[in-house]
Amino acid sequence: MEKKPTTRFLNAAVIGLFSIIVISLVIVARGFYAVQQNAITSGEAQLMQTVAYITSDLKIAIENRALALENLAQGVSPKQELVTAENPIGFPADPQSQLDHYFHSIDSQSDILIFLNADGSFERAWQFQEETIRELSEEAARPYLAADPSLATILTAADVSQNSREYFIEKESYINMYNTLTAADGHTMGYFIAPLNLEKMFNTKIYRNDSNDNDYSGYPIVKNEEMNVLMHPVKNQVGLDIISGRQEQFPNLDFSDLKRLEEVQLSQEEGTLSYYSYWWDEKNPTKVLKLGAFQWIDVGLAHWVVSLNSDFYEHNRIPIQNNYILLSLILLISAIILILVILFRGYHKKNLAYEENQRLLEKQKFENERHRLENRILKENKLETIGLLTTTIVHDMNNFLTPILGNAQLLMDEYAENDELVSELKEIYLAAEKGKDLSTNVLRFSKVSEGQQNKDTDLSEVLKETLSEISMLTPKSIRIESDLAPGIIVAAFEKQDLQVVIYNLLTNAFQAIGKKRGKVTVSLKKANEECNAALQKRSVVTRETKYALLTIVDDGPGIAKELDIKDLFDPFFTTKGSNGTGLGLFVVSSIADKYDWQIKMETKEKGLTVTVCIPLQ
Repeated sequence: MEKKPTTRFLNAAVIGLFSIIVISLVIVARGFYAVQQNAITSGEAQLMQTVAYITSDLKIAIENRALALENLAQGVSPKQELVTAENPIGFPADPQSQLDHYFHSIDSQSDILIFLNADGSFERAWQFQEETIRELSEEAARPYLAADPSLATILTAADVSQNSREYFIEKESYINMYNTLTAADGHTMGYFIAPLNLEKMFNTKIYRNDSNDNDYSGYPIVKNEEMNVLMHPVKNQVGLDIISGRQEQFPNLDFSDLKRLEEVQLSQEEGTLSYYSYWWDEKNPTKVLKLGAFQWIDVGLAHWVVSLNSDFYEHNRIPIQNNYILLSLILLISAIILILVILFRGYHKKNLAYEENQRLLEKQKFENERHRLENRILKENKLETIGLLTTTIVHDMNNFLTPILGNAQLLMDEYAENDELVSELKEIYLAAEKGKDLSTNVLRFSKVSEGQQNKDTDLSEVLKETLSEISMLTPKSIRIESDLAPGIIVAAFEKQDLQVVIYNLLTNAFQAIGKKRGKVTVSLKKANEECNAALQKRSVVTRETKYALLTIVDDGPGIAKELDIKDLFDPFFTTKGSNGTGLGLFVVSSIADKYDWQIKMETKEKGLTVTVCIPLQ
């Protein structure tokens, strides 16, 4: 007997290769982690530089608007010679040109200008609208004064600040720009107040510049000390608290990392961090890993945090993709090596049991083939019996129906003048004719098919006609309801085949319900995308096919749990004992196979649902 070869060397080789693979994976994982950390550090440093640029740009933008207001105040300084009862301040008679220059210089980011007397009472106001300056009433200007949280402090301060703290009107954020109007002798004549729309300034001077000059994905936002959003590219975010406000909009999202971001920003003057959040300009926000940088600034009386974020994976797509590719290559090479080693071991391994195993496999194959042939012969014998029974039944039925049809026709001709009698005889004639058609249709299963119709069929119309005809055979205790979607065109088929299918399925439903009251629902509709996808997996031929669903639902007892649904379609299989032939569902499945229809059954605690899936044209 040949000695079994040793596998010691192969085992050592497999262990060595496995160790090399594990070490390689550890090295790649460490490298991947290092690349990710370097990418985070680099990204945060870049964001911090950009935040410093945005912060400076924001402060300069507001200072420029304060300077424009100061220039306006100097241009319309009161003149003592102009003081009258109607003009107690001494404004120039026509400040139109100075106002026009002021409003144009600030790009309509502040379209309202208010002047208060030295005691803080309203004096005059102007609004710049559609390239026209018009006087504004105190009622219209009052909201911008009432909402200003700093106005009372400014009116009593020795040194007026550049601007107020922030406030909100109708989900828009503002600050009031201040400038004192001083007389020649140095005493205060009044105050110019210009509400500055922060969102307009942000979109014009900050966000647009930032988007054009940088190549990262993300956007800057500005928040106040209460963490309410003042400036944001998404309009509906303005005025929201970054946690509670967004939770109301998106209650199902995870805000744990945003809470951590809020805590860090409230505890530090500036900094960077990575966190999970969402892009709020999306309709259905998806969770992403963001890099963020922030810095607190003081603008007049306002204290804000300017933050900037970007998508980490989009920002570092190339190095991360390279690491994934490298990792995938190592895994692929490792898998190939292991497969080759296993195949090599299997190829060289000799086992005395191999021949016995082959002999048993051949014996099993022979037994399976014999069993398959026996089943095939048994099925062919049954089919032959079906053909013989079908021919005999159809012949006998035709013999019964022919005299009924003939005599009914003679009676209709003889009593043609009696409309009521002719109507009843016509019902007898039509019923007998339908019975003859039905027997002819049954006979078609014992003959070779003569082919299909050569044109597409409106399935809805055929079903309506079929249900109308079958309704005459429906027991009075059972109600048939239908819900047929119109205009469903399917591949050509013979109308009689569908009638046979419906007749057999409805007959089964009637017999299941029995003598008690019940309901059968017939519906027709097009399959949805999910259902089509499931049906298309059956074969390559049907992967582009779409289907119509013909469904018959009854409220009978359903199918017993111990029965296999596949057995129901075998010829002569019946659950009705001597009352059933076992041919109904076999006929249905035969027609379905002929047209490549698919049949599905679903039983519930009460009732059975049968669905016929018919390909659309």
